[in-house]
Amino acid sequence: MKTSEWPRVSTGPDLNHVIMGHEGNLGVVTEAVVRVRLIPEVKEYSSIVFPNFEVGIKYLDEVARSRCLPASIRLVDN
Repeated sequence: MKTSEWPRVSTGPDLNHVIMGHEGNLGVVTEAVVRVRLIPEVKEYSSIVFPNFEVGIKYLDEVARSRCLPASIRLVDN
């Protein structure tokens, strides 16, 4: 009876299983991009109420296409 999904290896863990396993949760970072931005002088918070959820989805699509980069944007269907 096998009680573990991990193969038994007497020399330690198999790095192929560690890096490529866990559905992509583990890996090796080979490249990264860091963007540095100035701290904004003013923080603005606002809300928009849409007549229905579909209009909100269209708005988010337009924001994405315009390459406007809000710090946070969220669509909620209460």
